[in-house]
Amino acid sequence: MKTTNFITLSDGRRLYYAEHGDSKGKPLFFFHGWPGSRLRSSFYDSIAKKLHIRIISPDRPGYGLSDYQENRTLLDYPDDIVELADALRIKKFAVVGVSGGGPYTAVCAYKIPERITKAGIVVGAAPMYMSDLLRGMPLNYKLGWLGYAKLPFGAYIGSILNYLQIILFPNFYFISFRAKSDQKIIKKKGQEFTGITREAFRQGIKGPARDLVLYTTDWGFDLKKIKAKVLLFYGEDDKNVPLVMGKYFEKLIKGSTLKVYPNEGHLISITHAEEIFKNLIHKA
Repeated sequence: MKTTNFITLSDGRRLYYAEHGDSKGKPLFFFHGWPGSRLRSSFYDSIAKKLHIRIISPDRPGYGLSDYQENRTLLDYPDDIVELADALRIKKFAVVGVSGGGPYTAVCAYKIPERITKAGIVVGAAPMYMSDLLRGMPLNYKLGWLGYAKLPFGAYIGSILNYLQIILFPNFYFISFRAKSDQKIIKKKGQEFTGITREAFRQGIKGPARDLVLYTTDWGFDLKKIKAKVLLFYGEDDKNVPLVMGKYFEKLIKGSTLKVYPNEGHLISITHAEEIFKNLIHKA
């Protein structure tokens, strides 16, 4: 199948997405992290083929090839996913969000539960303006997130710094993955990660900066009112998105289940992809 395609949304924006896996398999919408892009799903092509899963991985507005959306909110995003699913003639589907894609899984589980079979939050970011949820992060991470939340231009500064790192000093950028298990993966897949992350900034910093604003302000919906089935997956040693965030989601989302991987960090979406996908697609 053609890897990258697009649809024109009802408001005229173009939404680009990648597809991997089995084109006739069970549909799974994949929401990339921050900063990330539709290309992230390429890691899972062989696993998805093995499990007969069709992965559909959109660029969020302003990332990669997707058009920017002015003043977007988290609650706007499920509408894009519904339009994409309808265009692909998919009635029911699973969703999974990794890291910065976690809030987008949560809002889809909240707003369109009737379309979702299961929702997976994998090392997903919780509301990043809540200082109690930053426990376990290195001090510079904490200060960064609090800065994004409190300073008017903090999100743009953060995006510029990440853009410069990934373009000019990619090896320095990947030091940000603190867990030992993550560094082993980065050594093997660092070049692929570089390409995926650079694609996030293809249009500049506006798309990624908007996400930082959304992560660090009120999300606009109540996690307690989520009706879709939500599965949570976190690494015990994750310093990027600490386990306390998974426990926060578990506490608030009724009926959710939390799987914790001992001695692992932020990249469990790679080391345990097959298990995670099986739980989202093939288990009752």
